[in-house]
Amino acid sequence: MTEGRFPSSQAWLGRAQCVIPGAHHLSGRVLTTPERSPMYIERGFGCRITDVDGHEYIDYLMAFGAFLLGYADPEVDAAAREELERGSLLSMNRPQHVLFAEALVAQFDAADMAVVLKTGSEATTAALRIARRATGRRRVARAGYHGWHDWCLPLENSVPAGLDAQVLEFNANDPHSLEALFSVFPGEISGVILAPEMVLPPTRERFQALQDLTHRHGALFILDEVKTAFRTAPGSVQARFELKPDLTTVSKGLSNGWPIAAVVGRRDVMNSAAGMHLSGTFHGDTAAMAAALTTLRIVRERDVAGHVWALGQRLIDGLNAIVREFDVPALSYGEPFPPMPFLRFDHPDSQVNDAMRTVFYEAMLERGVLLHPRHMWFISHAHQRDDIDTTLEHARSAMRIASQHCRAT
Repeated sequence: MTEGRFPSSQAWLGRAQCVIPGAHHLSGRVLTTPERSPMYIERGFGCRITDVDGHEYIDYLMAFGAFLLGYADPEVDAAAREELERGSLLSMNRPQHVLFAEALVAQFDAADMAVVLKTGSEATTAALRIARRATGRRRVARAGYHGWHDWCLPLENSVPAGLDAQVLEFNANDPHSLEALFSVFPGEISGVILAPEMVLPPTRERFQALQDLTHRHGALFILDEVKTAFRTAPGSVQARFELKPDLTTVSKGLSNGWPIAAVVGRRDVMNSAAGMHLSGTFHGDTAAMAAALTTLRIVRERDVAGHVWALGQRLIDGLNAIVREFDVPALSYGEPFPPMPFLRFDHPDSQVNDAMRTVFYEAMLERGVLLHPRHMWFISHAHQRDDIDTTLEHARSAMRIASQHCRAT
């Protein structure tokens, strides 16, 4: 990639170093190096974004999955603007709060009630608080990324000591690791929270085994569908595999970029949240609720899940064909399903592997395709078959460069 390709991004980064710790927000972390990545984006529409230096990209990150329909969807944003004109955050309850909760629980067979929040991190934290009160137990078991709150980072020196004794990690692909936790802490674990992308390959039997094990020990099974909900026909991982989680967390694709999240669950469990302090000033914002209701309608009417599944599978199959063509140690797969694809390089030499990965992803950026080298990607309804085919055409060129680099080293 040509040095000096991003002068405006570099200028903004220099200003940011003076006023933002670390010089960028967490979700804006550098893709490869600050000099060779588009650090600042000017605008986005559909599945394309344009950086501050004028380069356009087919975007497969979609704001880390927040845009299921595509950037700046006119119907979704119009619904939110209509609420804004009425006053989207008023001093007391609104009828829209009830309407939204009714619509949301209708999306999940195992849900009767909902608590509405703003972010996925809030939702997962609230779900565990509800589980503790419902069971009278304090410890929790987890598998996956669940946000940035203290309990998600129990070993960091910036959070209170002792959280690692309360928040226990297990391997989602090894039920025995969860069984071992229940054996060490009998009657103490309130809930097991699982991010579906941790179960690979994703099968009903694997999920059901974890849910059954959790229930045998009197704990609540919490499915963290912040990333996965509404991307998979018939609507969620739990629907696909006929699971009955006690609690479910949702966000990201729910509202196509408008900030909203929720915990939904069984009535007897959710009643434990009555009177619990889960209040946030902006939780009652009805503009985001209007955006979510419109998003859910579009997802249902236009088979969004079917569209993103088909295109994700096309991208995965195409990338794997290119990998075989150039005999590169890499694999494309869904994490856990095709709407959330990824490409992993697997060279046994870590230095060679890192170099190959960097060469490939920088070559894709130079060709106008934004892929994240360390995070799952997301297909949106705005992506079309031509976008996938263009991406694969560029991927063939980029993989040729990566394979040559591998052989040279």
